Amino acid sequence: MNEPSLQASDPNSSAPLPKKPSPMSFVFSLAPLVLFYVLDSAFGTEVGLLGAMVYSLGELLYTRRRDGKWNRMTLVTSGLVLGLGGLSLLSDDERFMLYTPVIGDLLFAGILLGTVLRGRPLLLVLSEQQMPDMVSDPIRRAFMKGLTWRLGLNLIAHASITAWSTTQSHECWLFVSGPVQYILFGAQLLGETAYGRLVVMKKLDRWEEEQSREKGEQASRGAEDC
Repeated sequence: MNEPSLQASDPNSSAPLPKKPSPMSFVFSLAPLVLFYVLDSAFGTEVGLLGAMVYSLGELLYTRRRDGKWNRMTLVTSGLVLGLGGLSLLSDDERFMLYTPVIGDLLFAGILLGTVLRGRPLLLVLSEQQMPDMVSDPIRRAFMKGLTWRLGLNLIAHASITAWSTTQSHECWLFVSGPVQYILFGAQLLGETAYGRLVVMKKLDRWEEEQSREKGEQASRGAEDC
């Protein structure tokens, strides 16, 4: 069977589609950490912390002016850099700054897993709002629930590795904070795609066949009653 379309169900609808986040936004979210590493290596920890904090504050104000409202993702990421960077400066301990990606991962993992435990998985809720036709059956609804759970565990795994990297060199920490996260996400994406094609779509085919057979039997019983 054909795979479900990810586009809006009514192409002629005048309602605008929700704006999807650009992949580059994830790259820019790592900019304060990269800037901290570069400045710390060249000029020392204090300059690195101040540079990362100034960048985060500038990004926060820029997105507020550009969008006309506060961006939640930017508020969280910039708030972590400003808060933990400030603690690092006050305590003269850069480890607070190094834990920024750890806390960020755990925060988002907590949100994802919390919504699953509450019975309203975040990815399923977003799919219902943006692509209701895509999750109108129990098979794909169950897949989105599982995807929310697995993504949360992925973030916890990355947070654990990043926490370990804070005890290693700055080069190791920077590699784990950025590239390793994309590697983990890429591996999960490949796994989820294979699982969706090999398992979920087959389950969906069987479910649709059962639904069609039940409707046929109901129609036959209705005709006999007449």
